[in-house]
Amino acid sequence: MQRTALVVVSTLALSVMARLPVSAADDLNCAYRLVPVSRTGSVITAELDLLGCYATYEQAIEAGTAGAVDVPNGTTPTTLLETDLAPEVTTADVLIGTEFAGSGYGTPSTSYFASATCSASNTWQVNYVGDAVNDLFSSGKGFGGCDRNKKFHDADFAGAVLTCTPNCSDYGTLSNQVSSLRWKP
Repeated sequence: MQRTALVVVSTLALSVMARLPVSAADDLNCAYRLVPVSRTGSVITAELDLLGCYATYEQAIEAGTAGAVDVPNGTTPTTLLETDLAPEVTTADVLIGTEFAGSGYGTPSTSYFASATCSASNTWQVNYVGDAVNDLFSSGKGFGGCDRNKKFHDADFAGAVLTCTPNCSDYGTLSNQVSSLRWKP
């Protein structure tokens, strides 16, 4: 009888955990690949492909680059440097930006990886960050040559906008209000 009750309780707990949105998890660090769907001039509009969510920021970065980047042990969002992101393989996706739920780069984090860095010929954008992280971000960092990063209040690049050059430790009035993103050189 006790064994059956334990199985039922465990099953119910797993079911509830599976339904929790990404924003409800503590220290969850997710990695997304940007998949191009259209291009107008240098602007690449992308859809998001979830690569996975990990216990540490370091693991999310390593997963996003398919292991081509070996981030130093103990790396935190505040200590990560552009030089830490040099891939061991040049065909690896590159980290172009990380958004954080907490101000001051506090986790959970959502990292975005693209096939190419930001450059005169590559500006990346996502018209909606997805239900799991919509209205969650409060700080962010730009990488991969993405030095002017725009955070938009609404989907489709509408509403109030904040430009980070390349990092913002606090989104101020846009904290917990970001719905679309653009990364520019």
